[in-house]
Amino acid sequence: MPQYPRTEQETTLVFDRESNEWTAYSCVPTHVRRIIDIAPVYTVLDRAESGDALAVRATLTAKQVRMVTEPQRRELTDEQRAEIAARLRPKRPSE
Repeated sequence: MPQYPRTEQETTLVFDRESNEWTAYSCVPTHVRRIIDIAPVYTVLDRAESGDALAVRATLTAKQVRMVTEPQRRELTDEQRAEIAARLRPKRPSE
């Protein structure tokens, strides 16, 4: 599927506080598919010759957009690793 060059691909989300809605635009292929999947109504702004959507715009509710923090990676000491390994060893199926 022909698509926008990588350097031109973008996704934007704009929040309207008065209506409590997000306006989403994307020409990133994975984001385009995701917007099409979750938005009840969307507008295809650009199509490939095959008919696939290359760029879309949609209005999303506040509940359809979520911002989360990246989980903190645990730093384990060698002792903690050994304790965890010892705890898990009996639960492993024998080969």
